Amino acid sequence: MNLAVFLRTSFLLFCCYAPISIASECACATDDVHVRSGAGTTHHILGTLPTGTCLAFKGHLHSAGGMHWANVDYHGQNGWISSTYLTFKSCSLTTSHNTGTSHSSSGCPTIISRSEWGARAPTHHNGALPATPGHVYIHHGATPGCHTKAECIKRVQSYQNYHMDSHGWSDIGYSFIIGEDGNIYEGRGWNTIGAHTLHHNTDGLGFCVMGDFTSHVPNDLAINAVKSLIDCGVKTGRITHNYVLKGHRDVGQTACPGDKLYALIKTWPHYHH
Repeated sequence: MNLAVFLRTSFLLFCCYAPISIASECACATDDVHVRSGAGTTHHILGTLPTGTCLAFKGHLHSAGGMHWANVDYHGQNGWISSTYLTFKSCSLTTSHNTGTSHSSSGCPTIISRSEWGARAPTHHNGALPATPGHVYIHHGATPGCHTKAECIKRVQSYQNYHMDSHGWSDIGYSFIIGEDGNIYEGRGWNTIGAHTLHHNTDGLGFCVMGDFTSHVPNDLAINAVKSLIDCGVKTGRITHNYVLKGHRDVGQTACPGDKLYALIKTWPHYHH
């Protein structure tokens, strides 16, 4: 009997609030699914788990609202996901000694959720991308960089405030924001139309590295995080396998993403002017 069947069977046999302890197991999303702060749809949404991404299963299932909910470790927070959208498998979570970033069996890096970095709510719904994005656009913030999680959270917040208060946009424009702390911060995410690359917001994702990379390249932590994020997107079907990588300046009158970062990404696979 596979684990998913075992969990469902055990759940029905025992009291609906009885804990089920299973060591070293992961809960993997079979579709994009919300992670909530408690079992049930009335609880706060901590973030969205993309299809194919796995989290450590904490060994407990509860029933609420006519659904079964699995308890997971969501970036150190106590999360709950409807088991309707999960498959369970053995996994091994490893931690980078440099960044403290967890990597699941899907090969995807941990993404700091909007709630964790204190994002403001969008002023209106921005709509879903019309198709799987076939482009990745690289940006830099053209601001001072950040090298700790606390610094980078403040920097991401400043980007969002600038985009919303100065530009009048509904939200931070980037899909994801990357710091030299090695962390990836959720912007509009995988599936929402961004405001990062004029005339190209519906055909691609915008990844912004925090800092000014006119005269130097980002550190290895940031570079590796960008590469890992792209790889994750391809593996989980969030980016097409034949995607095209571009710098912001390739499609607009701008110096972004800075001379040094631009020269670097031109050496990466899938780059095309």
